[in-house]
Amino acid sequence: MTPMMKRIASAALLAAILASSGPTRADTTLTMNVAMPRTSSFYLGLYAPWKEAVERESNGAIKVDIPAASLAPLPRQWDMVASGIADVAMTPDDFIRQRVKLPFLAEIPFIAPNSVAGTLAIWRTQQKFFASAGEYKGMKLLGMWLNGGNTVMTTQRPVLTLDDFKGLKLWVGTPNIKATIEAFGGTPVPSEGSSNMFDYVSGGIVDGTVTGKGSLISFQIARYIKHITTFPGQLGYNVFSFFMNQKTYDRLTPADRAVIDKVSYEAISRRVAEGFVEQDNRADEPIAQYGIAIHQASPELMAAMTPKLAFFKTEWLAAAKERGIDGDAAYDYYVKTAQDIAAAAK
Repeated sequence: MTPMMKRIASAALLAAILASSGPTRADTTLTMNVAMPRTSSFYLGLYAPWKEAVERESNGAIKVDIPAASLAPLPRQWDMVASGIADVAMTPDDFIRQRVKLPFLAEIPFIAPNSVAGTLAIWRTQQKFFASAGEYKGMKLLGMWLNGGNTVMTTQRPVLTLDDFKGLKLWVGTPNIKATIEAFGGTPVPSEGSSNMFDYVSGGIVDGTVTGKGSLISFQIARYIKHITTFPGQLGYNVFSFFMNQKTYDRLTPADRAVIDKVSYEAISRRVAEGFVEQDNRADEPIAQYGIAIHQASPELMAAMTPKLAFFKTEWLAAAKERGIDGDAAYDYYVKTAQDIAAAAK
């Protein structure tokens, strides 16, 4: 090799070394488990938009990988993320109710005007009052929201008075809804999850179901329902949590954490709650198609129902006390915040 060629080779080698030692941002891949069908409101309102937002805001530096099949059944999402099998997941809080109790404030019937207001209120209450209790220890809470709110759907006779609950067998999906129907004198038929709602309703096993209007579409039960009773403040909600393994979050670069922060929290919580409302609104078409009668609970019915559910607040305050939380202050803050948000949106 001639002296000139050696000098050229040395310069090229030096340039390569300098280039490789300069500051670079390594790509990050997050595994997000999806335990819901790709056609569900959860996928369309949560998983897909969050993945898109993370990848867009990071200019592709963060990749969100969604496995072709769920890495764990729906009740095991927390354990799956805690063990590092996946980095990010969502769960109905009913599956973590022995670990997480404070967010169930938002499931108490009649105290939040609508699900979007309730969603923002419970997120802010979580940050202001609940975070110190450490219920999500080991996880980075990315979002929290409520479904559209529960109604009573029946296949034969309407529910217009408290006595109408007597002898009525209703499919219920959570312990809180079960306790609600029992308090009214009805017969709850519990089911873990919602996949068998169609079988129970279509097969005449139950006289109806306690669920949101969107279930008419999601579970194809519209043809069997004759009456729907709705309630001011809803007959309770279901709470959901979206989270990342805390160690995964801590290992991210500051730039990557900033991206996660930007697209999560209130932003994603509001979006998912609005998605549930949109799904409920789409149910207006099958309601009209099948001639389903809608009944708004009367003031007399509300006055008869409300005292029978006082135990929810009592039990929740006891759970807050166990965790060292000022339950009365948190309760009042949640209710006022939800009401203020709903009023401002009118």
